[in-house]
Amino acid sequence: MDIICTGCNRHYKIAEEKLPSSKVASFTCPNCKKRIKIEVPSSKIAVSIGEKTCVNDLQGFESFEPGTKTALIYCPETELKKQLQKVLGFLGYEVRFINKQNDIMSRFRYHIYDFILLYQNGLKAEDDLTNIQEYINSLFIDIRRKIFVAHVHPEGNRLDSLQAFSMGADLTLSPSDIKNLSQILPSALETQKMGYKVFFECKSKVEEEIF
Repeated sequence: MDIICTGCNRHYKIAEEKLPSSKVASFTCPNCKKRIKIEVPSSKIAVSIGEKTCVNDLQGFESFEPGTKTALIYCPETELKKQLQKVLGFLGYEVRFINKQNDIMSRFRYHIYDFILLYQNGLKAEDDLTNIQEYINSLFIDIRRKIFVAHVHPEGNRLDSLQAFSMGADLTLSPSDIKNLSQILPSALETQKMGYKVFFECKSKVEEEIF
């Protein structure tokens, strides 16, 4: 299980079998000394989205099988949520939805999601979206580089890497790109993987030497 300290954003891995069943566990962060509470496990809440239902656990705790691709979506448009869920499901992702900063903070305490899609309705970002972006930008660099963030907004240009960088994203898209997301995303993910390959190889080597 991936745990992130809410005090300093340090990332820890804890074996789930070591956690007490149906109880609350806690430990002190060695870095900032903040007490970290782990709820094990919390119940899932079904949230209706149009005619379908998606699983949304606002407590944040949810375990996934190793190798499972996971995605979070922020989108205020109900019909578009269904479309995005369908596309990402086709690409092999387990999809969960977030509505505000507390949702993503809660989820990232227990798991590092592979992909985050942020959908912006107008030229000005909603307050909830801005708060979610602030949390993403506050993550440690080694955690942030494990996540691919796509930001959809009216002036999005998927060929403009500087625009994506300025918005704290890996890729910016226009609403018209959504219909081609299943073709656009794999290529963009591969580009990111190659770009960060040296970083993660060096990080792994340093960790081996230290530990």
